[in-house]
Amino acid sequence: MSRIFRAVAGIFLCGMILIGGRVSAEPVDAMELFRETVYETSKLDTRIFHQDIFFVLPSLVGELDFIGGIDGRKFTVAGDFGFWMTSDNGEATEKEAPFYLTQDGDSMTFYFQSDKKWKKITAPTGAARIVDAFTTPTLQQMEDQIEMVKEVTVLSDTDSQRTFLVKIDGSKIAEEFLAELQKNEQRPNNVQNQFVRYFENGLRNADCWYTWTVNKNTWQTVTLSANLSGIVQSIAQEVLNDPETPWPAPIRDLVETVAYYSELRTYRTYLSPEAKSRLEIPKKVLKAKEVESVNAEFGSDKKK
Repeated sequence: MSRIFRAVAGIFLCGMILIGGRVSAEPVDAMELFRETVYETSKLDTRIFHQDIFFVLPSLVGELDFIGGIDGRKFTVAGDFGFWMTSDNGEATEKEAPFYLTQDGDSMTFYFQSDKKWKKITAPTGAARIVDAFTTPTLQQMEDQIEMVKEVTVLSDTDSQRTFLVKIDGSKIAEEFLAELQKNEQRPNNVQNQFVRYFENGLRNADCWYTWTVNKNTWQTVTLSANLSGIVQSIAQEVLNDPETPWPAPIRDLVETVAYYSELRTYRTYLSPEAKSRLEIPKKVLKAKEVESVNAEFGSDKKK
């Protein structure tokens, strides 16, 4: 699965390894400057950042807010997932769930709260390798990431900072997505094929941009901001416009809302080394009970 996630992460991939700026009077090769910046920033062994990811619908807001730290092959995350929803009768519901994630080499563990108790899940080795591709990318992985870029504009290039506006090639993401699926030994059924088609066509028709600023003295990313709404809306429109599937009214209404009114945005800022203390996992969390599935745990909460 690493190629899929590398491809999709191309959308805000350089979040782990990228982005900054005197505006040059001489013509520059934007892609070469981008390539140089990708390679220079990837050399940093230690990076700490704050990340906000927002998903917005007219009656629902979801936010993933966390601090992440990269130290060689080690990756740690501490944060909260929250959502705020308003029903048709005007009642408001909100919920926040703290979580931690640790990855060291091929070992990844996800800690979360369920029914006021801490639980943990050991992630598949493949998931850990996906993260590892961004914490310590190989030359080939960096080239793969650069291949996902369709267009680069240098917004500014000063003695201290460099800022890019980067457009991702949705068609190349779709090709990687399909290539990875072909490796799967299990043959997808008709329903799975249907949704593969939605994703493929949606990705091919989607536009996605991100801005990236890097400090040229330290080659540390300063900020990374991406609007991924186009991808979500494009895939939803493929579902909505499928002439072979007469969706029931409630599903069609929901998909229509996602297709035309949803937003998915992410914003990242890089922090000082002192922020590393925020990543320490409490002892009570480390003693969490191991479970098999997040869905099963939250499902059991609902039944209660």
